[in-house]
Amino acid sequence: MPGSPFFLSDMINNIKKTISYARRNGVSNAVVAAVERLRNQREENYTYSEPSEEELEKQRKWYRALLNNAEKSRMLPFISILVPCYNTNREYFKAMIESVQSQTYGKWELILAEAPVISRGKPNYPLTEIINQYSAIDGRIRHVRLKSNAGISENTNAALDASRGDYMALLDHDDVLTKDALCEVAIVAIKNYPRMIYSDEDKCNADGSKFFDYHRKKKFNPDLFMSNNYICHFTTIRSDVIHTCRFRSEYDGAQDYDLFLRAVGRIMWSSDYEKQIVHIPKVLYHWRSHDGSTSGNPQSKMYAYDAGLRALQDFLDVSGIPAKVSHLKHVGFYRVNYDDIFESRKDIGVIGGRIADKNGRLIGGNYRADGKIRFKDLPKGFSGGLQHLAVLEQDTDAVDIRCMKIRPDLQGLYKEIFGISYVETLDGVSINISKIGSDEEVRDKCIRFGQAVRQLGYKVLWDPGYETTI
Repeated sequence: MPGSPFFLSDMINNIKKTISYARRNGVSNAVVAAVERLRNQREENYTYSEPSEEELEKQRKWYRALLNNAEKSRMLPFISILVPCYNTNREYFKAMIESVQSQTYGKWELILAEAPVISRGKPNYPLTEIINQYSAIDGRIRHVRLKSNAGISENTNAALDASRGDYMALLDHDDVLTKDALCEVAIVAIKNYPRMIYSDEDKCNADGSKFFDYHRKKKFNPDLFMSNNYICHFTTIRSDVIHTCRFRSEYDGAQDYDLFLRAVGRIMWSSDYEKQIVHIPKVLYHWRSHDGSTSGNPQSKMYAYDAGLRALQDFLDVSGIPAKVSHLKHVGFYRVNYDDIFESRKDIGVIGGRIADKNGRLIGGNYRADGKIRFKDLPKGFSGGLQHLAVLEQDTDAVDIRCMKIRPDLQGLYKEIFGISYVETLDGVSINISKIGSDEEVRDKCIRFGQAVRQLGYKVLWDPGYETTI
């Protein structure tokens, strides 16, 4: 409410974001972004609801039943939770530890890798007393004292080196898990044994009394992932994968993004990625928002977004994909620019852009399989919400023939479905739509074409960097 500390802090952060955005992108663009942000805040109607005690007890019984069965207990994955910590707010730190202790799933270890604070030339470990208090009661809590503060990547690698788990879960030192987080992860791990598991998340204010910015994530979408690290929290990675990849200090600030890209890179282009990269559509992680955190003030870690760009560029280079990465207007979001996308990306069959009306509103271009238009009626200049999905390259079900480019070997399929010879329209060239049918028939054929292309093993890429006005 107006006048409350949370309201004032939120308002100050919004002002900071707007000023920074204006410096990068100009005042007019900043005004549009501010209007959209305010509209998103007004429209947000989100309340986090904890799982019921009945549901939590059901999970506890499931865990105990397997644990007490000698044969089935081997199915339970041992989860190591890696937490690099440095001079953390004591209350936030305690809340983090207690959120792990409150899990319905019990086969875990919490590895707290504490970096020293140098005081008068000597190392000081301000969190040791707290850790000792908890570990004396719960032996699953382990303390790793680091000789120096070598940075987030090397500190996390130290925790990794001390781990014994089948899976490694990444948790920040001032955030909290929901009570069902590890159980949900364990269920997926037992079922599929995937390389990576991630969940939805939200943010909470400094004292953990208010939840907001619910991030409802998509199933793994390779091109969307190369636009932004939307996987973020809560992520768990199979032990053999993370030990092979490890964290790299040259990408500190975006070390998670760099790790995730390399962890899934070998399978990202295959048809097997949906089984190997699993999304849990539930909030399992509360990202604490305060003045020093990236969630509370993204401008506090601008270096992280440059590190993310470098990590993505390195991933493309190592993968042998000729392309250059650039920043978008919103920090932490990127565009991959290809000289010849069909030559660079053998997995892409079709690309399509936005269809806008004369007022700039989005009226087509990105279609779901059921025919609905994604981002329909979004005003010109708007980015599509907190995650800016409407301005990001992403794999989709179908795109519109009025703004489309296809791989040459698909021209026969194009003519078969649309009834006309292929005409590239991505550069604004118009075609006579009346030869194809009514607006509804055109949309249906676009969807049929997208389905047929994907059945051949190709992806359909929506690229909002292209636009046709009708």
